[in-house]
Amino acid sequence: MRKHMGILLGCGIAASTLVAVNALPADEAVASGLVSFGSCPDVLDHLKREADERIGPWGLQDTWHGDDVLVLEQETTDGEAAAMDGDDSAGADGSRSSTSYSTTNVQEGGVDEPDIVKTDGNLVVTTLGSNLRTVDITGDHPEEVGSLKLTDDYADAELLLEGDRAVVFVQGWTPVDAGPAPSETAWERPMTTVLLVDLSDPADPTVESSLEIDGNHLDARMVDGTIRMVTSSEPGLVFPMGEKDWERDEDELIERNRDIVADSTIEDWLPSYRLDAGGEESSGQLVGCDALNRPRDFAGFSVISVLTLGFDELIDADGVGVLSSGETVYASADQLYVATANVETAGEFAPMEAIDAPITGPGWPQVESTGIHAFDIGGDEPARYLASGEVAGGIIGSYAMSEHDGVLRVATTTRSGDGRKSESQVITLTEQGDDLIQVGQVGGLGKGEDIYAVRYFEDTAYVVTFRQIDPLYVLDLSDPANPSVEGELKITGYSSYLHGVGDGRLVGVGQEATDDGQAVGTQVSLFDVSDPADPRKLDGHVVDGTWSDVESDPHAFLYWPETRQAVVPISGAEMATADGFTMEPGGALVVTLEGDAVTAQGMVNHGGGQGARDEEQLWEPVLRSMVIDDSLYTLWHDGLQVNDLDDLGLQSWTELEPAW
Repeated sequence: MRKHMGILLGCGIAASTLVAVNALPADEAVASGLVSFGSCPDVLDHLKREADERIGPWGLQDTWHGDDVLVLEQETTDGEAAAMDGDDSAGADGSRSSTSYSTTNVQEGGVDEPDIVKTDGNLVVTTLGSNLRTVDITGDHPEEVGSLKLTDDYADAELLLEGDRAVVFVQGWTPVDAGPAPSETAWERPMTTVLLVDLSDPADPTVESSLEIDGNHLDARMVDGTIRMVTSSEPGLVFPMGEKDWERDEDELIERNRDIVADSTIEDWLPSYRLDAGGEESSGQLVGCDALNRPRDFAGFSVISVLTLGFDELIDADGVGVLSSGETVYASADQLYVATANVETAGEFAPMEAIDAPITGPGWPQVESTGIHAFDIGGDEPARYLASGEVAGGIIGSYAMSEHDGVLRVATTTRSGDGRKSESQVITLTEQGDDLIQVGQVGGLGKGEDIYAVRYFEDTAYVVTFRQIDPLYVLDLSDPANPSVEGELKITGYSSYLHGVGDGRLVGVGQEATDDGQAVGTQVSLFDVSDPADPRKLDGHVVDGTWSDVESDPHAFLYWPETRQAVVPISGAEMATADGFTMEPGGALVVTLEGDAVTAQGMVNHGGGQGARDEEQLWEPVLRSMVIDDSLYTLWHDGLQVNDLDDLGLQSWTELEPAW
């Protein structure tokens, strides 16, 4: 996690919209599940009221969750892309090429997701490190033909590709005005830059317009060329703290902070944007006050914004926002959902060492419930806020959610006692007015275990839980009011990612484990789920002492239905030798899924001359895999490699500037 000069105080109370709160002023329009604001004075009055109730000597104090408002210490110097009848990740819809090529592995068919690499069959575009690079793959060997600097520093960046244009999302940081604080102690807050890039001349990628947004880029989805971008923004309000302030009476500090809140303006609370389009610059409030909503119960000071973007211009419609924290984005073709974990109160200060840990891991604050906000994204009109709701327990990510025929299905894990007593359930919800209302639930899944993987295919869900053994549950969701468990399979190990490969077959990627639950290595498993009441494991292939990025990032997985090949990146493990320990190199495991068997075809290793690479980098895995015609393309930190899809023989290596 990036270290700041200030102290982060958690104050984002997560969304809960199903319980009424105190009476609201007459100038706020109250619906059954949300409150919309008529003007900016209404928004500012609301925020000041809530802040006044939560002010403390160090700023705004509330629950553990969230990084909303800051104390600055001035003296510190330091889609169902794989339906069970086959995978739809292959396509030939690019404007440049009619060749056969794979596309990004996505959750829902027809709903594209940003990634670090895209291809149209003739051009590979990647955003590794601080550059966007274009690689021409029409010749005998791939050739890097163009480059565009995205930022002066290393940055996380992803892109969406449509025809000869790309929209690039770059996560960065911007200094906060610290007032009288010395310049060397300036604090930074998250900032997202969106770039519209013209690729009509791949040798000269050109930025047509750029959009800077206050806040984090959570995620984005694209349907039929229309992009929905979701950001989460914290207030810019700062409570400066000098060295002598720490010695002041707390009551004095509270009054000082009340004055800061009382003098604040709407610009201190709500995110803004800066747009440069064709040399014309403009700026303003990211979400208009009349397009801002809030749950009935206080949900924090952060703002979730859903923006509608296109490939002809970056801003073509006003955004819509919710006063709430947000973490996880899921979207079907018609609806988008933003979820956030509601955690138990655990004091003023966030345990910094735990922030990057799994939300269900030991030492992490117990997730009591998950707040969910729903948006209408049908067509190309601006997104519209529909409803909010809450489910018990925490989710593992976007794959825990699925919308089908107007019903939202959510898989959660609830905990009790010391947090080690757990069980999981799948909950069904529908819109009722402005509320997401629970209509059904099937529970009792994996008692004492955690959810490791979820996948939905129309009216069927597959849920994997694990602690010592791996129960794979098959759920019937055809009656949302009465979902039920149809079948269950208990085996050692677990799958963290599930993928349908047709013919009633399901692939799992995860870890094999001993009988007592000790993981021993990456496993690719093949399941027969043609009979929901009797799921069976047909076969599995294990690579001892390794792990795979697919477990945490489904974009790293590739399945090519034409040849029934699956490609899984493998990270090497530290292995004992006579001379001590050595790091085994990473690579891409290629398996075939024929009949009832998982057959290892081979391992694709770095072909750029490993002697030229630092030994410390040998463990680094393949980042992404793509199939183009009869070749397997693998993207590494320092190059693009091509192997024959049939025999995996090395065809070429194109060096790219390392991303680190």
